[in-house]
Amino acid sequence: MLPFKLFNNQGEFELPLALYSCGLHFQHTIHRHIGFPTLQCMICLAGSGIFHFESIPDLRMSRGDILFVPSKIAHDYSPSDMEPWLLGYIGIDGSSVEALLNTLQLPVLQTIAVSESEIDQLESELRELWQDSSPEASDSYRNASTKIYSMLTYITMIAHRGKPLQHNRSRADANELFRASVQYMEQHYMEDLSLTNIAYVAGYSKQHFQRKFKEIYGINPNQYLQRLRLLKGEQLLEKELELPVGEIAGMVGMELNYFVRLFKRKYGITPAKFRLKFRK
Repeated sequence: MLPFKLFNNQGEFELPLALYSCGLHFQHTIHRHIGFPTLQCMICLAGSGIFHFESIPDLRMSRGDILFVPSKIAHDYSPSDMEPWLLGYIGIDGSSVEALLNTLQLPVLQTIAVSESEIDQLESELRELWQDSSPEASDSYRNASTKIYSMLTYITMIAHRGKPLQHNRSRADANELFRASVQYMEQHYMEDLSLTNIAYVAGYSKQHFQRKFKEIYGINPNQYLQRLRLLKGEQLLEKELELPVGEIAGMVGMELNYFVRLFKRKYGITPAKFRLKFRK
């Protein structure tokens, strides 16, 4: 077993890919209410377990399954009752994680099934990564980056060989996934939402998600989120007459000046003047 190991990555410069954490052991129940700081690559080596996310169906992992979990996405996971769940994991940081995932078209929040020989290969590489990486040594910092890239491209080859690419999804499946992304925005509009994380809920790259979202809803995701926040702000202005406008702006996930500017553009008056109507 390989216990959880955290890496500081204090190199001379920021690498495109960097090892944040690594481990391999029997897994117990974990609750991550604000998600994990980085992208996680989960590799199931024995047993089975369940991942629970807020806006998509639960995902079951068993031996030979790989799962990429985006950063800062709330989730829980726990072993099934049948047998111990042996799970390997890699936390991946760096300046180009998002760009590389988009380029490789690696599916996220979807399990990737691999063969027995492939899972053995990935276990061997994960063990090498853990053993050869010292949190203090700058050389291992660079070597770990190379190993992670090799593993990601290897998984990409498997994922693209075994499953159709994302754009081959049926229209019904795509619409269901986009409804999940809309539900995610409605549940988290008050937070600092990343368009990349919203796209991950639907299982698309950011660029493809933007194109498909506009095809379905007629506006881009940022415009949808902006309208949603203004609507919630309008409702709060009507109901919470004693709350400062700045506090209401924060409650809908917007900076005060930006909220005032967009509110005036949409309603023709400032939030303060809009509220006066209800005070009277």
